Amino acid sequence: MWRSLWPTIDRFSLHHFRYIVNQLREIRVVDKRNREVVLDLLQSIVEIVTYGDRHDPAIFECFMEFQVLAEFVRILKIGGNSGIEAPLLQYLSIMIQNVENEHAIYYCFSNGYINSVISHHYEFDGGDLIPYYVSFLRTVSGKIGRDTICLLVKVHQDTAISLPLYDEALKFANHGEKMIQIAVRALTLNIYNVADEMVYQFLTTPTASAYFSSLILNLKNKCLHVDAIINGVKESFHEKKRDLLSETDRILDDFYYLKDILCIPEQRLNKLVTENIVNMLILPMLLTLLNNRLSNDTGLSAITCLYVLCRLLQVFDGTNLVNVIGSAVLFSFMPPNVTDAAESVVSARLEQVNGLAVCYQEGEEMVDLQHEGAENFMMNYVLKHSLEFTELSSCFDSSPLENSENEWGGIFSCIFSRNHSLMLGSLMLLFTVADSKDLHYQLAAKIGFSQVKTASEMIGSTVAGHIQKIVNQLLKVLASEPPLSVPILLHAAWFLRKLLVFLDQKLEDNDCHLFKTSYEVSCGHLYEEFDRCWFDHIPDVLKSEWANCKTALEESSQSKDPFFLLELASIQNPPSGSNTGPAFDWQRMVDCVKVFVLHLQLKPFIFGGDPFDNPLANLKNSYLAQSGKRYPSDLSLASFGSEVALGSGIPCKIAFSGAGTRDIYVIPIAREISGKLLLVERHPLHSRKGVVIAIAPLAGLDPKIDEEHPTWLLVHLRDFEPRLRSDETKTLDSHTSLPEQGRWILGFLSAKDCKAAFSVILEETRKQRSFVENLVAPVLEEKLFK
Repeated sequence: MWRSLWPTIDRFSLHHFRYIVNQLREIRVVDKRNREVVLDLLQSIVEIVTYGDRHDPAIFECFMEFQVLAEFVRILKIGGNSGIEAPLLQYLSIMIQNVENEHAIYYCFSNGYINSVISHHYEFDGGDLIPYYVSFLRTVSGKIGRDTICLLVKVHQDTAISLPLYDEALKFANHGEKMIQIAVRALTLNIYNVADEMVYQFLTTPTASAYFSSLILNLKNKCLHVDAIINGVKESFHEKKRDLLSETDRILDDFYYLKDILCIPEQRLNKLVTENIVNMLILPMLLTLLNNRLSNDTGLSAITCLYVLCRLLQVFDGTNLVNVIGSAVLFSFMPPNVTDAAESVVSARLEQVNGLAVCYQEGEEMVDLQHEGAENFMMNYVLKHSLEFTELSSCFDSSPLENSENEWGGIFSCIFSRNHSLMLGSLMLLFTVADSKDLHYQLAAKIGFSQVKTASEMIGSTVAGHIQKIVNQLLKVLASEPPLSVPILLHAAWFLRKLLVFLDQKLEDNDCHLFKTSYEVSCGHLYEEFDRCWFDHIPDVLKSEWANCKTALEESSQSKDPFFLLELASIQNPPSGSNTGPAFDWQRMVDCVKVFVLHLQLKPFIFGGDPFDNPLANLKNSYLAQSGKRYPSDLSLASFGSEVALGSGIPCKIAFSGAGTRDIYVIPIAREISGKLLLVERHPLHSRKGVVIAIAPLAGLDPKIDEEHPTWLLVHLRDFEPRLRSDETKTLDSHTSLPEQGRWILGFLSAKDCKAAFSVILEETRKQRSFVENLVAPVLEEKLFK
């Protein structure tokens, strides 16, 4: 409406710009009556200024002459309850974002106008003002440079006392809306990347630096939330996994943000952030493991500690944090007699060594770790030296540790723990440290299974002996009776394969016997599945699990997601009644196949052979050759609605709820791996033919003759199908249903006919089972030694 009154002149001309600015100057109050007029004026100013920045320098000179930014600030102050703040911030964001002339940007940040907009008292309760405000702050941060950031700083006696852009943004650092959190973090990174000496001094002062400790504190709270999810009793495992994925994604976001900060080449900032990570996160977690506890005083479990430390190592580059953890893994986890043996070497070179390992040893000697306050002492003591840790020195050379026959404690006692989640978590931490490209080569040598050649050459007999013991421990896990859960076995197999590749030497006879026993047990469990309801799927599952297990076992330490530790800790006993039925039977069969395949893939690493040789290849070729055959009038190819001959059918009746009884013929048929029970209704026009009205797989029928009714045959259907085919179990029509889900009751004319049907079903099932057994037998009977 207002624009219609403007003179018909070029809307991007200098004359028109002056006219619009004068109209804005005449505004004395902003309310709901003139709100739209004011917004039209602000929008036009932004459009003309953006145009002038590229095409007409005189426009921006007029912008400065009329102090238009001061008018924006004035309109903001007289806006009252008109709701003008959000669009005004949006227009300012658009203008600042699109202005490219450095002189123009410098002017915008001068005279305190931007700070006035930032520091204005906004009513953020309710509404959608926060996203506009934070977006404005982020836009401003994107335009600052080393020459302009000083214009936004408030200074007293040559010292920065405030940076409103930073201070106000941090108020929304923990906002519930993720996009706002992302905007705030992007803003802080923009500031960190362009800050000058004075700003860095301000950022690292106690008041401003509290942000970094707050970051770590919030990160620890997320870890506690992870523990709370794991220990929850009401949620199902799938609900827990969903919540854990969400919470661990938030932890990862924090890690990558902290990594981005550490990538900024500013020593004071790096030192401050690293100090907080080490002091508030890493050391408390390491001390949890140091004291061999399942949780620390804050309630954080050892499993969550291990997960976080592994994730941290996978995300962060640079030697500091990797070697901090690596040193702790080695030197803080030794019993007193080993520590004392090393003290003479360490003390002699104390002046030359700044390594964190020395700090840990000294700290342990000075304080009783069980004493109240000991953890804080240890953290502060180690922290004093941790940031100076850049390279390990000669304290590792000729160390008595290499010739020590003593057992290691700490993480190695966790590895040999009866708690399998703790055992696998400790191994994961050790592997992640060892595989880090930033790990000092001498630390790698001490750990004992780094792939670095220089480290491999330096491994002593003591370390190699520990690897043998870890291998033995993992083989015991595989051979456990009753068998452990498949996830535990799968991850134990992954660690075992990694160690076997590195060890490059024959196992002791006892270890070979352990694996042989475990292999035979896995074969026995798989054989048992041939007598159960899913034997017909065993060949397919063998082939699919070979590929799945191979991919899982070949995963690298750096790419392996330690999330599996939280999953293992979340697994609870299945609820009552969940260990029966076809679905449970299916999962048991798949688990048996998976464990058997794991043994097949580990076998070459223990007894020799080509690890890439797939013994299931012949099974696949044999299966395809057999299944490619076609027979005349093959009933095994019949599908729902097919016409088939009734010659081999046995007449009977079946009752359907709401549809009475119907006369049908029962035809069981097995052909190689396929087995079906056909229910056929006589064709109305052909007395010797019928139409297939329902199909059930032979496997799992488990036919039984009713004791009270010898003419009734009860067959059970698998009401769970992992891969439904078009010809699998179908009801007669859309208007009828089975009297009991998953069961058919077939009524025959006589007990003799009932027994005949019973015998034929068993015989056809036996034929199908025999074919499957013969198909898989070469794999199951493959010898361990070749």
